[in-house]
Amino acid sequence: MRKYVLLAAMAFVGMLLPSVAQAAVQSVGTKLTPTKLDKKKFKPVTLYDAAITENNDEDTTFTQPPSADRTQVDFSKNLKFDPDAVPNCATTAGGLQNTTTDTAKDLCGSKSIVSVSGAGKTEATVIVDTVPNVPNDPIVVPVVVTAFNGAEKDTIYLHARADSVNNTSVLVGKLKKASGSYGSTLDVTIPDLLAGAIADFKTTVKAGKYVQANCKDKTPNFGARSEYENHTPTKATFTDKCKRKKKKKK
Repeated sequence: MRKYVLLAAMAFVGMLLPSVAQAAVQSVGTKLTPTKLDKKKFKPVTLYDAAITENNDEDTTFTQPPSADRTQVDFSKNLKFDPDAVPNCATTAGGLQNTTTDTAKDLCGSKSIVSVSGAGKTEATVIVDTVPNVPNDPIVVPVVVTAFNGAEKDTIYLHARADSVNNTSVLVGKLKKASGSYGSTLDVTIPDLLAGAIADFKTTVKAGKYVQANCKDKTPNFGARSEYENHTPTKATFTDKCKRKKKKKK
């Protein structure tokens, strides 16, 4: 039953995304709201980003995704991030270790939160297969994710709390300038999990002027590159669409 619930959730995510491209094991997608934007002027937007990772097709010992230790998310030049527009977390990533979601919010300060909470918005799923080389129904662990503007320059803390197994992981992302068709890259370090691997990771970011966008490029490019402990690196790219606001007649 858990397996079918996860498949249904993944299908629902697929319906939300305007364009999704898959790279062997991992698929990625994004959605900006609103979709109608000015050609040049940047305006605050809500950014939804999702990465779905299927079961490992290179090592089938366990019926679960490969274990990622780094993911780089590439954003279109249509987007810009301004971490200085939001207060920083009042503690370090280390200070958030082994904390509940509520404790993390208290330690960082509610004004440093840059994510939108709620099912299907900012959350993750970890799949755990405890019986090697035997077909079975793996354990599905739901994870509540909260994104904070990090204490260090241009960082974001992704506080991932799994209450069902009393475990917390803190992923640290670093915003960097990108090259080519991309404007910026979020380079995320993924710590080792106690068990299992990440099957999906969704974030919805909105915090004033933290993330803004325009529609200079009507078909903006996005992508993701992941490295794993037990799988060759994957790369996925996709193209989204936006509409330009019509200029007001004088």
